[in-house]
Amino acid sequence: MRIKYILVCFLFSNLLLAQGGGIWGDSLSEIEVLADTIPVLDQEIMEEYPERQPYSPPSLEPIALQEVQEKDWEEAVGGLDYSKDQPKPPKERKKPASSEPSTAYDWTGWTQGLGTFLQILAILLALGMIAYGIYWMMQAPRNRSISKDGTEITLANLDAYIHETDLERFLREALAASNWTLALRLYFLQVIKQLSVKEAIVWSKEKTNRDYLREMRTHPLHTEFRDATQQYEQVWYGNQPLSAEAFTRLEPEFKRLLEEI
Repeated sequence: MRIKYILVCFLFSNLLLAQGGGIWGDSLSEIEVLADTIPVLDQEIMEEYPERQPYSPPSLEPIALQEVQEKDWEEAVGGLDYSKDQPKPPKERKKPASSEPSTAYDWTGWTQGLGTFLQILAILLALGMIAYGIYWMMQAPRNRSISKDGTEITLANLDAYIHETDLERFLREALAASNWTLALRLYFLQVIKQLSVKEAIVWSKEKTNRDYLREMRTHPLHTEFRDATQQYEQVWYGNQPLSAEAFTRLEPEFKRLLEEI
């Protein structure tokens, strides 16, 4: 049908051009004749070129699988070299050798060594400070002590703090210095301290030796204490020089009295 319309249009246009404005009646009659012939042409074309059907391939018969013997397979592939088909590994690129020597320095080892050295130095310094402290305490005056009221106890105020200090230390220093008068005084203060500890007397820094003699009047050691007091007062208050021989004679009497208290 499409061919028919195309031919009609084509003939119609040709007639218009050929006649150049001829009579319309003749033209129409010619067109009708041509239109009647179009179905015949259309039928002939259809018969000459029939409509094609879609292609359908013929069915294939199943292929039978044949078993290959192992011996035949080895003979077939025995001479083949598959190594050529393997891709070659990429070549490693070599670093270009530097013409100049490397100036970089590894500071890790040096830093660790410095840290170890500083630790050892700190330990040695700490040990040195401890040793110096011990030495200083050993070299400090042994008679240096502080009373409960914060007063430093010295030889000048020793009799006021006989219970708060170690009289034995003062005595050792006096003997080492050959100060026999001071050594005899320290022996007498030790007698007063021991009598106070044993509650034979009531010690007070305001009391005198006469007060202690009155308190010792009924004590078994009254006589020994009286003799020791007289010897002490003659030396200490009488300003009599005491020789080493005289001290050697008096010292055993004071030691014996201290042992008996």
